[in-house]
Amino acid sequence: MNPGRKISFVYSSITIGLVLLAGGVFFILSSHYTEVLYFRYLNEKAQIVAMERFEKDELDSIRYQNVVWRRQHSIPTSKEIFINTADLGNANKQLSEYLDNQQLKSIYDGNVINFKHDDEVGSAILYYDNEGTFAVIVLSHNPYGDEIARTIGWALIILILLTSLILFLFSRLYAIRMVNRIDADYQAEKLFVNNASHEINNPLTAIRGECEVALMRDRSGDDYRKSLQRISKETERIVNIIQHLLLFSHEKERNTEKVTVSQFLQQFAGEQTHVIIESDFEVSMKEELLQIAIRNLIDNAHKYSNGQPVIVLSTDPRKIEIIDQGIGIPKADLPRVFSPFYRAGNTEGIKGNGIGLALTKSILEKNGASIKVQSAENHGTTVSIKFPK
Repeated sequence: MNPGRKISFVYSSITIGLVLLAGGVFFILSSHYTEVLYFRYLNEKAQIVAMERFEKDELDSIRYQNVVWRRQHSIPTSKEIFINTADLGNANKQLSEYLDNQQLKSIYDGNVINFKHDDEVGSAILYYDNEGTFAVIVLSHNPYGDEIARTIGWALIILILLTSLILFLFSRLYAIRMVNRIDADYQAEKLFVNNASHEINNPLTAIRGECEVALMRDRSGDDYRKSLQRISKETERIVNIIQHLLLFSHEKERNTEKVTVSQFLQQFAGEQTHVIIESDFEVSMKEELLQIAIRNLIDNAHKYSNGQPVIVLSTDPRKIEIIDQGIGIPKADLPRVFSPFYRAGNTEGIKGNGIGLALTKSILEKNGASIKVQSAENHGTTVSIKFPK
């Protein structure tokens, strides 16, 4: 499994797990709250049925009708039991069918008792009347709890399915793509560092070898001069590579400037470089970076053109083309021409370190431009740069 899919899988699993955990906690809390609320209504129902039973002769007709109305509009009950506690033994016997010993003691202390009996729930209270003290028990099924549980359960299932679908689409369309791109960039950067180390090591080895040879015995001034010239040449090569590497890793400039293409390209005009302006426009980037990019392309074109002129064309829409009639690039090498330190198979014997095109592409793309190469071996090359609006 590639890194993108691994991260996507872990991220999705954690997120879905958190959704399940949150849903479970919500389910438990809502079920508990529903139960507490239902018992509260049962307590009120016990008070109301007791009032209707025992206060009929003490209330006026209007107040009594209000009590009846409240009872009729309260939650439904399956059973209502009234137990006279004057006969304590008989009362305990009847109450023990619904309450345990601790609950029996608690109800005589004046507490409201909520309990479960078989598949029903109930509430028990003591009601004090001039006729005596009565234990009042009401029993009811709780349809709301089951209904709420089913509703929340289905809502959680739908939520988890939707979350899984969204995470799948998000990971497919964004996360996996981005992580894979980062991984590809990391691998390319790793390869780049390895190639750079190798490229710098070659001239360093040559310099060390030249120094060792020069120091093996006494030599004439002319021999030393030749050795120093070779060392200077290799040192210059190292400096050139390092400068290109520093530029290659350069971040996009935050302070850009407006560059007018017609004026900018004139600096490259010469006997072997023909600048043609068909369309003038402005680009927004650091001029010195754009100069490095264009000069690299023109120098490349001259290098492989066998002395033929190079055309620099500014055309519409917002495009610059560098056209040469040189040796061209083999078809098999075209996909890799922008890879650092890569050189086409037909460039043997022509000096170069393979950084120029990679550096140019990096500069242009970091400033929003795109670059494309069209070429055929022995038929020249056209490099097109397209600038954003």
